[in-house]
Amino acid sequence: SGRRFRLPAKEFSAESYNAVQPAPAALAEAKVRIPLDMDQFRARQTLEALRLGIVPVQDAETLTIGLEAERVTLDRALDRSRERSGDVLAVIGDYGFGKSHYIELAARRALRENFLVAGASLDLVETRPGKAHKIYEALVTALRYPDTQRRGLLPLIEKVLARPALIAEFARLCPREVKDCPLAAALTALAECPSQVALDETVTWLSGQTKVGAEMKSCFKRPPRLYTTGENARQYSYLLTGISLLATLAGYSGLAVLIDESEHYSLLRAAQRERADSFFKAMIVSALGLNNGRIDPRAIPDHTRVEYPVSYTSEPHLLFLFALTESADRMPVGTWLAPSHLVRLDDRFIEKDIREFYSTLLRYHALAYDYTPAPERYADAASAAPGLLARALAQHRINLRQLIRSAVTTCDLLYLYPDYEVDTLLGELRAGLKV
Repeated sequence: SGRRFRLPAKEFSAESYNAVQPAPAALAEAKVRIPLDMDQFRARQTLEALRLGIVPVQDAETLTIGLEAERVTLDRALDRSRERSGDVLAVIGDYGFGKSHYIELAARRALRENFLVAGASLDLVETRPGKAHKIYEALVTALRYPDTQRRGLLPLIEKVLARPALIAEFARLCPREVKDCPLAAALTALAECPSQVALDETVTWLSGQTKVGAEMKSCFKRPPRLYTTGENARQYSYLLTGISLLATLAGYSGLAVLIDESEHYSLLRAAQRERADSFFKAMIVSALGLNNGRIDPRAIPDHTRVEYPVSYTSEPHLLFLFALTESADRMPVGTWLAPSHLVRLDDRFIEKDIREFYSTLLRYHALAYDYTPAPERYADAASAAPGLLARALAQHRINLRQLIRSAVTTCDLLYLYPDYEVDTLLGELRAGLKV
C-alpha cells in the first residue's frame, strides 16, 4: 500500500506471536501437537508462500499434489544414473503446473540418494540458454551436497585433495593430456601447492570465473583456457561430467544437473538457438552415452581453437533434468529423446490427490496459528472444498497455482471468521470457481 508502520520487535519472534495474534475464541481449544517436522514459525512461513501459490523448497515433498507416476519416473532415473552412465528427463508443462516444484522435488530426492546437485534457472540477461559458459558457472556455483550445507566446488575439491590416490585415478581416466584438461591439471597442481589462496583462486577459476589470479599462477603455471564465446558446449559438458566422475570417486552417487526456465529458448535468435541446441544435446549425449541412438555426437560442433570430447568418461553417473513450457517453438526435445524421457505435467489430477493436499494444508494451518480445528466445521469444509477445486482444475478454470491459493484462502476464512457458515463459504467458492 505504500504506508509505513512502526511495530514492536517482539511481534516478530515465534515465542510471542500468539500474544499479539490471539486465536478466535471459538477455536481456542486445547492444543494438539500436529505431527509435522517443523515449528510454528516455520509453518507460518510456509503458509505465506502458499498464499502466493508457491510451495517452499523445504516442503516440496510434503505438499506435492499427486505426481505419483512422475515421482516413480524420477526415482528410476536416479537409480539408472547411480548404477549406469546416467539418465535424462525433460519436464514439459504450461505455466503454473509445477515445473519448478518438480525440479526442487528432484533436487531433494537426489540429495537423499547421495548425489551432488547443481541447479540453475535460465533467463535472457545473466544465464542465457545459448551461453554454455554462463550455464556452467551458475550450476557449479550453486553446487549442493548431501552431507554439508556448504555450496560450490570447494568442498568437493578439498575432499579429493585429502586423498591423493583419487587425483591419480582421475588423471588416469582423463581422455585428454592431463596438462590440457582444466580439472585434471588443476588437481595435479593443487596437490603440490600449500597455498590456501591459490586453492581458492583455482576453485574460483574452475567455477567459471575465467580470470586467473596471481597466487594461482604461482602453482598452476599454464592453465588451459576456459572459452566464454563460440561453440564451447563440448568443453562445459566435458567439465560437468568430469565433476560428476570426481564426485563418484569421492564416494557420492554422481551429479544431478537440474535446469529450469528453458522456455527462454523460444526468445533466442537463430544463432543462439543453435548454440543452446549444442549444449543441451551435449549434456544428453553425456548422460545417455554415445550410442543413445537419437543424437549424433559428431554433429555437435567443436570450438574453432580446441577440441573436447562431449564427456570426460563413458560412465559419468549424471542425471540431466531440464524443464520447458509447452509451445510451438520450444526445444525440439521430441527429436532428441525417446518418449520415456519426457515428463508431462498438466491438470490431470484426481480428486484424491487434492483431498490429501487439503488435509495436509489444514495441519500446516493449525500448527501455524496454534489451534485445534473444530471437528464438525472443518470436516464439512475438508469434505466438499477439494471436490470443487478438483472440478475447476479439470475444467481448466484454474491452474495448480491458483488451486493452492484458493485452498489457503478457505483455511484462512474458517480460522478468522468463526461465525462464517461453512455452507456459505462453499457456496461462494462454487460461485467463484463457476463449477
